[in-house]
Order: sequence, then structure tokens, then C-alpha cells
Amino acid sequence: MHRASALSKVLMVALIISAVVISIDIPVFLVALTFLIVALLISDLPVLRVLVFAGYALVFSLIFAISSVGGTLSPVIIILKAVTAAVSLLLLITTTPYPQIFGLFQKVLPMILIDAMLVTYRSFFIIIEQISRLLTAIRVRGGYSPVKIARNLNTMGRILGHGFIHAWELSENMQNAMYVRGYRGGLPVSSIARPVSRYDLLPLFIGATVFILAVVR
Repeated sequence: MHRASALSKVLMVALIISAVVISIDIPVFLVALTFLIVALLISDLPVLRVLVFAGYALVFSLIFAISSVGGTLSPVIIILKAVTAAVSLLLLITTTPYPQIFGLFQKVLPMILIDAMLVTYRSFFIIIEQISRLLTAIRVRGGYSPVKIARNLNTMGRILGHGFIHAWELSENMQNAMYVRGYRGGLPVSSIARPVSRYDLLPLFIGATVFILAVVR
């Protein structure tokens, strides 16, 4: 997967997300997740650490699933849709340098959208690190207890509020810094794209198989 081109892996993600959108069959999602996890394993990646990030999609999809009980889609389908799409994107970003991804998108998307994606990508990891430090500080000071659920929920609400405020301040500071440094639209993105090779067969096979299975079922 590391040796495959960014184009083939982006096509794989596009096909999997298309399958996620059109399918409501649990076996399709299970097959997709199996393929994706195997791809993570053969890529020599820390699978459990990577899948932790899919937990964010799991939490928000669980909230949405609970609020949609009685709708046209079952909660299990909603959760599997979100997790499958998240894992496919995680496979893409963990096996592909981000300049190659944004360099590819730069050819087809408006420049302002590419700039927003670059800034969002950078800000995401900064905010995650800040929240991780805050969680560590809360545990050290005894602000978390496994048996006090109400207190933990109150603490988590405060953490989310702090994270939102910090993200807002970070966006303002970053915008001001970009303007001061002469930003007028168009962040430079330079990358040496990998040529198409036999290694592209694996991501294309995964994406095509999942998509065909979703269409056939």
C-alpha cells in the first residue's frame, strides 16, 4: 500500500465511499472492513492505534443512530457506514504522504478548497495533541473516576467546550499569520507523485470489489 500511487488509493476510497452510500447490507460493510484491516496489517501499521481514530466516527455515528431510531435505516447500518468510510480514509492518509494527496486534488479542485483542506489537516493534529494533554492533566489531578459517570460527563463537556474555543482561537491566529505573511490565496504544494505500477492493483482491487458487491447486492 505504501508503494501504490496516490491516484489508485484515492480511487479506492472513492469507490468504497460510493459503496457505503448506496448499500444497506451489513455483509458489504463487513467485507469492506475486512479488506481495509488486512491492508493495514500488510502495510506494517499499528492497526489498533490507527483504528482509535475511527472511534471518533463511531461515537458521532452512535449519537446519530440513537437519535434516528425508528427511521428507515437501522442503527447498526448507520454505524457501519460511518466506520467503514472512516477506516478507508485512515488507510489513505496513513500510507500516503499528504503532499501527494493534496498535489493530486490541486489539479481538480478550486485552490481555496485545497487551502482549507491543508489548514484543516494541520490544525486537526494540533487540536488532538492539546486535548490529549488536557486529558492527561485531568487524570493526574483526579478529575476522572471510573465510577462517577455524571462527573465524567460534566468533565468531558468542559473538555469539548475548551477544545472548541481553542480551535476557534487557533483558526483566527492562523488566518492573521497567513495574511501578515502575504497570503493572497494558493498555498504551495509540491510533491513527487509515485508512478503507476503493479502495486496499484491492490487498492484498485479492494475498491472495485467492494463497489461491485454493493451494486450487485
